[in-house]
Amino acid sequence: MTKSTECGAITGLYLNSRLFYLQCPTPLFTIFVLSPHCSTAMIELKNRLIRGSICFAILQATEALVVPRSVSDFHKIGTQDDLFPFLAGDGPYFSYPGDYGIPVELPTGCKLSQVQLLARHGERYPTKNKAKKLSKTWGKLQEYSKKFNGSLSFLNEDYRFFIESSDVLEMETTTTNSVNAINPYTGEMDAKKHAQEFLALYGELLDPSKEFAVFAASSQRVHDTAKYFIESLGSDYNISLQVVSEEPESGANNLSPGYSCPAWDADEFSEITDSFSTDYLKEISIRLNNENKGLNLTSSDATNLFAWCAFELNARGFSDVCNIFTREEFLNYAYQDDLESYYQDGPGNPMIQAVGTNLFNASVELLKQSEELSQRAWLSFTHDTDILNYLTTIGLFDDGKKLNATHVPFRDHVFHKSWMIPQGARVYTQKFQCQNDSYVRYVVNDAVIPIESCSSGPGFSCEIEEFYQYAEQRMAGQDFFKVCNTSSVSNVTDLTFYWDWETKNYNSTLLKA
Repeated sequence: MTKSTECGAITGLYLNSRLFYLQCPTPLFTIFVLSPHCSTAMIELKNRLIRGSICFAILQATEALVVPRSVSDFHKIGTQDDLFPFLAGDGPYFSYPGDYGIPVELPTGCKLSQVQLLARHGERYPTKNKAKKLSKTWGKLQEYSKKFNGSLSFLNEDYRFFIESSDVLEMETTTTNSVNAINPYTGEMDAKKHAQEFLALYGELLDPSKEFAVFAASSQRVHDTAKYFIESLGSDYNISLQVVSEEPESGANNLSPGYSCPAWDADEFSEITDSFSTDYLKEISIRLNNENKGLNLTSSDATNLFAWCAFELNARGFSDVCNIFTREEFLNYAYQDDLESYYQDGPGNPMIQAVGTNLFNASVELLKQSEELSQRAWLSFTHDTDILNYLTTIGLFDDGKKLNATHVPFRDHVFHKSWMIPQGARVYTQKFQCQNDSYVRYVVNDAVIPIESCSSGPGFSCEIEEFYQYAEQRMAGQDFFKVCNTSSVSNVTDLTFYWDWETKNYNSTLLKA
């Protein structure tokens, strides 16, 4: 479409129901403008516009922020997305790299009967604990009185630390709290774009004449992600946002069952995870110290710089800190995180299959009742660990081979944590009917991930009765309440919020965590 402005006719495409990118034919500026319409086509062109434009303006209501042509950092925005798979799930959303090429759209002749979504909150600022560590490293750099050399030389150019206030810690990045007004990676915009993608694929399941629920854990950032998602769905739908408490006393009636699992021990397999060589971190600190005599960075600082890179991308849209590392160092960092997550919250920890059963069992019950329930789209938002536990119980990323701590594997490595649960991660369960038979399959971060032992159906799906047998086997002998010793913190033994939300109206107090 076109719009008349001072620079002449400009054209653009809708990104979602709130945001519209506009490109001037002359290289004056590109505009972000609020708009009531949308088109997912803009998603494909977003990075091209970001990289190819010279100057931006942001129009929100009647206010505009113009970023001048001389901004030297402008060209950096949108150029580091190749690093996202190596950022331990702390950086911006990206599609699953191991895409098998299977279309997410249903096979020809098939019809949706139900869809479920379990999504992570969007891009955020670091937690308070992580921010303390980053600030400690930033303090060392601030105290350095000489000119920086090498990969730290960007600090000579009036660099601003991306955490400008403690008020933003733990919070979703938005168009208003981002360090950079033209940051394309905010959690807010990620959620709104996701909602438009949802409508394009699954909108037929939403009935504007009926109220339906969207569920969110009671963390502020999780709630905010759900809120932005709902806003972008538009005003045609009657949506009730149900905020489910993630406090331990919620027991099994929880979107974050890990908080109700006092028996879980993060250090149970530390003997394995601690044996992975961290020489690469030491080498990073030595290199930076050699380039800048008198600087005293440690291996811990090197670890902090990786996290700094990721979270700054969420807040600024680019990070010069990311340029400190070689690709080999990114690979080591990503695998070290995979290893720790595998043995703490994934298949390497026998307890986790029971923890994930809490949500997986509810999912299976919703599938079984799809013909009886009036709601056909079940949308839930929670944290990364809870999704990882859920995926562990399903078994999508468990080939039965334990991750080793001796080296970075390549062929025998299906468990990539950051690929599974980046910020804004989304796991869809599709149930569809082809002729007289029903099938189930999973879509993880825009990629169809077949169940290895059950994928002979259309679109590499699993026939419904075979799926139920598979699910029963995955959950056999798994008792979340018992294994987690949940009775020590709660007497709530069942997950019920999907079925009783209309009478209970979940409205828990939000936690800034």
